[in-house]
Amino acid sequence: MTHPIRARATGPLLVATSVVMAAIAAMIGRLRSFEPRLLGRETPDLLTSVLHAVVGTLFWATLTWTLAELFRATLCSPHRDTVDRTRTRGRRAWLAAQMWALLALLMIPLESADSAGLTFEQAILDIPTYLSSTPSVTAWLVVAVLGLVVALLALLTTHLGGLVMATLVTILAALPIPVTGAISVGLNHDFATDSGALAAVGMTIAAACVLAEVLTGPSPAISNRLAWLERLGALISLAGGIVVTWQGQAGHSWLSDRWGVARVVLLIAATVWVAASWLPRSRISGWLRLAMVAIVVTVTGASTQLIPPRYLVGQTPAVNYLGYELPSAPTTGVLLAPGRPNIGFWVLSMLGIAGYLVAVTIVKRRGGAWSSARIGSWIGAWVIVIYLASAGLWEYSSMQFSWHMLVHMTFNMLIPALLVLGAPVTLMREAFRTGDQIDDGFNGPQDCLMAALEWRPTKLLFGPFAAWIVFIASFYVVYFTPIFGYLMRYHWGHQWMLLHFLMAGFMLFEYVIGLDDLPASLPHIGRLGFVITAMPFHSFFAVITMNAHQVIGKEFYQALSIPWVANLRDDQNLGGQITWATGEIPMALVLIALCVQWFMADRRDQRRVDASEDATLDESLAAYNDMLARMAGQEIKPHNPENPS
Repeated sequence: MTHPIRARATGPLLVATSVVMAAIAAMIGRLRSFEPRLLGRETPDLLTSVLHAVVGTLFWATLTWTLAELFRATLCSPHRDTVDRTRTRGRRAWLAAQMWALLALLMIPLESADSAGLTFEQAILDIPTYLSSTPSVTAWLVVAVLGLVVALLALLTTHLGGLVMATLVTILAALPIPVTGAISVGLNHDFATDSGALAAVGMTIAAACVLAEVLTGPSPAISNRLAWLERLGALISLAGGIVVTWQGQAGHSWLSDRWGVARVVLLIAATVWVAASWLPRSRISGWLRLAMVAIVVTVTGASTQLIPPRYLVGQTPAVNYLGYELPSAPTTGVLLAPGRPNIGFWVLSMLGIAGYLVAVTIVKRRGGAWSSARIGSWIGAWVIVIYLASAGLWEYSSMQFSWHMLVHMTFNMLIPALLVLGAPVTLMREAFRTGDQIDDGFNGPQDCLMAALEWRPTKLLFGPFAAWIVFIASFYVVYFTPIFGYLMRYHWGHQWMLLHFLMAGFMLFEYVIGLDDLPASLPHIGRLGFVITAMPFHSFFAVITMNAHQVIGKEFYQALSIPWVANLRDDQNLGGQITWATGEIPMALVLIALCVQWFMADRRDQRRVDASEDATLDESLAAYNDMLARMAGQEIKPHNPENPS
């Protein structure tokens, strides 16, 4: 906990920093009246623009504060019992999350007014009409709900695992706002959306690390624990910011407009931040990093009132939905050859591989062993993702249902099956256990991981039966409702859909053929039942897709008007066939793998039983011989199993 004297010194400085941030944001919002006029927003309201910039900046500041307090309550909290019945561990995070939720709720009418060219008063008096007017307004509602969830968890949970899950929810809350904002418009917006999402998450995590250090005070243990997390987050934020600026400027000079100038300021501050994160920890470097964080957060929150040059460039329906013009008709060579890369899954794959190899290195350096088969399975899964995210097949999967289903089924069936054979949870336990051997008086990653796995709601929400339900229901809920057509209209929607199906497959296969020892595991007969009961639902979905009279995502595909797809129903029929073929074969392989694991487990159990029986038999024989010796009146010698004579 922060020392009272230090709290009295740090608190006013942080409040003063927030006031300065709000003042600068207000000045940026004031520039909105000098920006180019957009259709429907020819006369922006000055008060709305200023409030939008100020409240948006304060939202990002409180989101960062919430995450910093959760870091202090979990990863950097004094080592004590997992259960805190006084509920004091998350009290500061509860206060910060409430402020974040209130600011997000206030942004709903502000975003509605800004999007519709109205005053704040007009929007707030008719807020139900505008709640779903644009994805940005809906995003603020989602973020407000997430803030309330985090606040309730921080207030009510007594378990460390609840605070760990609140930390993950807070990190996810950084995603909805950037992916639905200015970066989702125009040519190459697929690159910008992924980069902006990564930059927002990296910025939030790195900024929370800096703030947690400032709030806690000088502590080498906490600095060492958060240093690499801050460096990686700041670097990702800088790299993502460069791509976002490149896309938004649309070929114009980066200093030719106010939005470009603001972005250059952000990038300079992020560069200084990255460099300062490598400096030795001291009070001066801490406040320097905090100053750079303040600049980055202010520009991030307030620059949405400035118009990127990309907004002024006309776009076709294909560019609007996809981020690029329609290519030529696909051929086998085009589908298999390198195509338009997917930045989001590329970065996710590289982080997955790098993190796994670092963990294996830590385990082996400590003298442990790790199977090469597990390493190959994990890396092989991410190599498939990298290939798909770089091949022409991915590009065409965004515009044609049949190829979409091929990519979708690979993400839902093949890749998760390989990932769970890498035993990632077990590896994290082993690697984190090494770090937790350092007795610095704080909870370590191992404590947080085990607390999250053992928390009762985690067992319920991510348990085997929940995994089975999500795996089966996702097909029908997504594809047989308007959800699919809505998600396909946005790059972030397509990315989220594939990521969801990847996680759904991972959850199911983790309990079926996974090598991790989880708190809620299943016997082999139960695993077999999961596979057998899932197969008919999958086949039934494929049959319905092939024979359905209604075209899935009809409005989306009609808007694209793909010239080489003459009949959408025929393409959907092909997609159903691909779904059946690419689903049944991997499921059969999973069934075979499960049977092999079951057989090997039975053999291991039998060997243990035999060894136990042999030991018991030796003891019984020795006792019998001793009894005979007593009856014969002989001297009883101690029994030595290693020397039967």
